[in-house]
Amino acid sequence: MHPSEAYGSVDFNQQKTPRRWRLNRLAMLEAVFVPWALFVGLAWILSFSVHFEHTWAAWALVAAGLVFPLGLWYVVKHQSEDPRSLSHLEPNWFFFLAAVCSIAWFAGLGFGLYNWFSTMAPYYDKASLALISNVSTRSSKGGQFIDIAALEFTPFTEVNESLTMAYKDGHSYCVAPIVTPGPPGVAPPAFYEFWAVGMDCCNPFEPKVFMCGEPNDDEARGGVRWTDPSQMPQFRKAIQQAQEEYQIKAGEDVLFLQWTGDPMKKIHEQFLTGRANFRFAVWAYLGLSVLFMLLEVAHQKFA
Repeated sequence: MHPSEAYGSVDFNQQKTPRRWRLNRLAMLEAVFVPWALFVGLAWILSFSVHFEHTWAAWALVAAGLVFPLGLWYVVKHQSEDPRSLSHLEPNWFFFLAAVCSIAWFAGLGFGLYNWFSTMAPYYDKASLALISNVSTRSSKGGQFIDIAALEFTPFTEVNESLTMAYKDGHSYCVAPIVTPGPPGVAPPAFYEFWAVGMDCCNPFEPKVFMCGEPNDDEARGGVRWTDPSQMPQFRKAIQQAQEEYQIKAGEDVLFLQWTGDPMKKIHEQFLTGRANFRFAVWAYLGLSVLFMLLEVAHQKFA
């Protein structure tokens, strides 16, 4: 008789490890805060100045963030292939952590790019340029302000609604010249190089109305530069139509502006919007991480 049989011992190689649920508080906290921190880090990198000032470094950090979930998946794969590991015989937080960190990386990437292109990139583009004050459209040329973010015009400068025009291409691309009035009896400008623009905000037919930006604000005498290059061709076609319709000349260096009362305030509002988006996403994703963890706890408890 084998000695092990004589003492009634058990063959540990044949013993089955029972499937059990472990309330691992440390693992639960990691499952909430690790993916949340990964999401916050990526969203911050892609949303703020590091993306604008150090683009390649920002993308290097984003790529480096992928190393962590990939490392966790490697651990999960190694455990599943190791016959000596008991991790695959019971609920395993490594698998869940790898999954939620992968989701967090893609979510941080997606939100960061959305926040960047919708609000923060336009803000940094404009904030890096100059602001010029006391501009008269009669004594200034559009070519003087190639590198500006916004203009503040002299008092009484206004949008000439009577010269409103729109080019229809899915949307109505609206334009109207910005004009500084001259002394009584002075002829209209020879060239119109400063144009207020907008989309779906005007009526080029009688009675003509231009409602883009803030045209009816008595204190509005500024313009924020329109920077979306995809819409420039449509605005230029609208100006060409205005030239033909009203027998006017646009000039060689046309400047497209969004008419507003306080250009710098308008620019800063984009930053505030982007920051508010980021703060909302931070707390929303924390709640989502807690929800994921509770669902996993329920799954492990009742599996």
